[in-house]
Amino acid sequence: MHQLLKYFLAIYFLIGFNIFINADDLVFDINYESGMELDSQKFFNESLSLVISKKELRLLLEEQDWIASYSIRSLPFSKKVHISISNRVPIFILNDRYYVDKDLKKFKFDFTNTSLIKINGDIKDLDNILLLIDLFSAYKETNFALISINFNHVRGWLINTDSSVIKLGKKIDSIKIKNTKDTLNYLYEKRKIPKIIDLRYKDGVALKYG
Repeated sequence: MHQLLKYFLAIYFLIGFNIFINADDLVFDINYESGMELDSQKFFNESLSLVISKKELRLLLEEQDWIASYSIRSLPFSKKVHISISNRVPIFILNDRYYVDKDLKKFKFDFTNTSLIKINGDIKDLDNILLLIDLFSAYKETNFALISINFNHVRGWLINTDSSVIKLGKKIDSIKIKNTKDTLNYLYEKRKIPKIIDLRYKDGVALKYG
């Protein structure tokens, strides 16, 4: 009952990206360097109202997989604790379970941002995902804007864009990346939008319209 009372007595107010939280034993001044972008941050703020020591605070911070880095400052015998937090910034969603950032660090998918590129499949090498995202970044404002990437061991790589499905086969290498880029550039210049772009063949590309 005492813990619940502490939770409901916690005081939250936001000034810019600084949040001040009053718990029974400590006062937390939190600076979110990247702003409030994740629901996980809100849950973290709520959990702080139950923290009664700086040791507990460090343990709680270490449990947060969305935190890229943090620092803690406080004066001896002072109840006020300054916390600066830099959160991870997701660039895609993996199997509806994880966000993944530019360093390929996974952290819990909390449904804050569902509009990111969706990646599905048993993918061992996430570096391939970065290659594909980088490749398609040049086509964000075209009909070939990247929506999702799917992989399975039977069909291989399947790319979904705004207007086309692109089949890459089971292997991604520099030649496949170049062929994909050349094909997309050609189609964009010719203002052609096939329904399926099949790049699995060594001798060329198969296009299906309608």
